[in-house]
Amino acid sequence: MKETTVVHTIISSLKQRLTDSNNIFKLQLDKGYVTESTCKFNDPADAKELDQFITKLGYKLPEDYYTFLMISNGCNLFDHPEYGGESYLHRWQVINEITTEEPSEGYLKIGYIYQSELVIDLKSYQAGDNDYLLIKDCIDQFSESKKLNMNFEMWLDRFVISQGSKFWEWPRITSKLYYSY
Repeated sequence: MKETTVVHTIISSLKQRLTDSNNIFKLQLDKGYVTESTCKFNDPADAKELDQFITKLGYKLPEDYYTFLMISNGCNLFDHPEYGGESYLHRWQVINEITTEEPSEGYLKIGYIYQSELVIDLKSYQAGDNDYLLIKDCIDQFSESKKLNMNFEMWLDRFVISQGSKFWEWPRITSKLYYSY
């Protein structure tokens, strides 16, 4: 694992922001709304156990996601310090337990983001597609997932830049439509 990956830089920067602000930082959200937020990172995954899981899985994990697990085996992102939140990336140990939709072969639910689930399409990744990330509603089957046209590293970068917003749902609107809301 290279220490200078984008994933490493993103996690290190978030941890530094938390350290600099006594574990709570302010976010400015849409239309000027300001709130407080925190993030919690788990300890890194054990490489030997993770590699055994990958062997049993029968699919190679994307390198950027593997790097994330070796830095933080799951995390909570942009939680309100008092009320919690709904955006977290799962520890690898629970992924098989929560990936229950049929057919589940070749899919891993790696995160829960405000009633949506972040999914790695392992078959797509194995076929050489670097845009392997999918999103689906919690009640949907994998066949109803939408392609995000990005990998994990790109998603994490944009999620942090958007301060925990579901940026993939942002409409492309004109200023006239923006002010009509």
